[in-house]
Amino acid sequence: MNKEDLQNIIDKLEKEDRKEKAYFGIFEYGGGPDESFIKANKQGLELFAIDLLKAARDTEGLLKNETEKSVFPLGFDEDWVDDDCSTYIQYVEPTNEIRTNVKQEPYVETWTDKTMKFGCISAILIAIISAIVGIVTIIKWII
Repeated sequence: MNKEDLQNIIDKLEKEDRKEKAYFGIFEYGGGPDESFIKANKQGLELFAIDLLKAARDTEGLLKNETEKSVFPLGFDEDWVDDDCSTYIQYVEPTNEIRTNVKQEPYVETWTDKTMKFGCISAILIAIISAIVGIVTIIKWII
């Protein structure tokens, strides 16, 4: 999308006053950031989306300013952001980097894997047979 398209969307979203009813927060419910979630109502999501759209709109201009590391600040200290949330996203740092996906090749079972599987199954069978023979021998010895 170009700047004008993004600005049109931003303008449409900013027409309504959402700040009174908005609620937004990012929380962690477990052991780390991989267990995070967003708790928000519609108005809060729209306000957060406006900030992200503004960052997208201004990214090219920020990247042209090569004198210093440029960031786009987000409204993490606004009234509509929950004060008790555990994660605050304070700014967006634009980059020209392109993510490269490294495709993982499907795992091919080698002969050592097959041998290991056969060896483990054989050891379990030998242990079961030995246990049965031992129990039968003990019963015959008692009787």
